[in-house]
Amino acid sequence: MEPSVERILTWFEVLGYTVLLQSDIVSGRHQAILRSYCNGILSDRFCQAMQRINPDVSPQEIENLLYELTANRSIPIMQQNRQWHLQLLDGIKINSSGTDRSKPITLQLLDFSNLLNNDWLAIYSFPVIEGDYQHCLDLVVFINGLPLAVFHGVHTGEKSWSLRAACLQLQEYQAHLPKFFSFNELLVLSNGTQSRIGTLTSQWKQFIPIRSVNGEDIPFSGHGEIETLIGGIFDKRRFFEIMQHFLVFRQSRTKLTKKLRSHSFCTINIPKSKNFTSLTCDAGRICHFSKHH
Repeated sequence: MEPSVERILTWFEVLGYTVLLQSDIVSGRHQAILRSYCNGILSDRFCQAMQRINPDVSPQEIENLLYELTANRSIPIMQQNRQWHLQLLDGIKINSSGTDRSKPITLQLLDFSNLLNNDWLAIYSFPVIEGDYQHCLDLVVFINGLPLAVFHGVHTGEKSWSLRAACLQLQEYQAHLPKFFSFNELLVLSNGTQSRIGTLTSQWKQFIPIRSVNGEDIPFSGHGEIETLIGGIFDKRRFFEIMQHFLVFRQSRTKLTKKLRSHSFCTINIPKSKNFTSLTCDAGRICHFSKHH
């Protein structure tokens, strides 16, 4: 395994994620994870997390919801992604089968108040089959069995691996695996040295580097861009804050886009170094984004 990959996986372990390799889920003791995969969702982990977060919802109701979420639908990927993003934030209304309930109830997909109630999992080299296509994604971050973030390019660890090329390849993967990527919140490009973060509709120049973990240290001393990005974005509390306050959809006449905003709900402070913009939002200071022109 490349040293850069080991560093990435170690950082996720430090942040409290369960970290697995492809060998663990293909031939190791975690084969049930891959067997439970269905149209983008790790069904076993999803059902367990939903029961933990929503103890008043019956297992059958959760199974019914899982069936609906994994059903094949002819809806454009970005429309699905916007609907999914709102459901992640607000929950999903379901009709209860119980005789003592006369109104729909809201099932919460994520527990924003109790981080430990959620299932945090990072799988390195995750195989995805959809239709006639099969791709092995470098690193997938699952929360409650849902694939909310994808890393691409980390397998090479070579500076010669162009992040622009990684971006183009990810766009190809999106076209081949629309169901899987319809759940996605964030995309990360990295070659082990350079790292950028964006969304499903981000063009190459819209992917941005993260320069600080806590919004004050410039740079994050002793670590490279990928470690700083992981520490600054994938801290559990911070990841949820970014989902809630920094992702926005915009509808034009021709297309729907999703943007990672660098100053939504923020006051902007320019520190002594003019290369960075300090961001402080209502949920607390998040991180430093490079300024773009």
